[in-house]
Amino acid sequence: MREQIEEAMAEAHVVALDREVFEDEDEIGYIVGLGPSLVLLLRISDSIRFDGFSVMRIEDVSNLEMPHEHEAFIEGALRLREENVDGAPEVDLSGWASTIRTLGRLFDLVTIHTEMEDAGICQIGHVQSVGDEDLRLVTIDPDADWAEEAMTIRLDQVTRVDVGGGYEEALLLVGGRCPVPILRSVD
Repeated sequence: MREQIEEAMAEAHVVALDREVFEDEDEIGYIVGLGPSLVLLLRISDSIRFDGFSVMRIEDVSNLEMPHEHEAFIEGALRLREENVDGAPEVDLSGWASTIRTLGRLFDLVTIHTEMEDAGICQIGHVQSVGDEDLRLVTIDPDADWAEEAMTIRLDQVTRVDVGGGYEEALLLVGGRCPVPILRSVD
């Protein structure tokens, strides 16, 4: 799978990435980053617009359609909408701690998935700190209300992290920035 991911990234193909163990539908997008065990995908929504980024474990990818069967249409629509792949964030993908630490500095909200523990459930919030074994997240709920205290999530439970999407943007518009906006690294 890693070789296919590397090829898709090198050739800048639109891909359909399947994680059948967790999801029924493929993720569509461009692979814009690759680490030893993690892949960074620039997501394309059903409305053929960029919709943030996802970091996923390579081991969870069960299939990769490359190029996507409708790549010409997707790229044409993105081009006409003047949306381009340039501008992907530089993310340290060497492991979950460094990845989440980087994303926490770049984005006000991150979505943390722990699909092995809680299928279909995610936590959205502001990264308060990241250590070697866990992270602290000040969460925001679906009504855009901030929690008063941070929750702890073990890094070995994380299977996916999303940032920069339309839903996170909407939560920030309504809820405002986190009342505890400082990211602290715990080494």
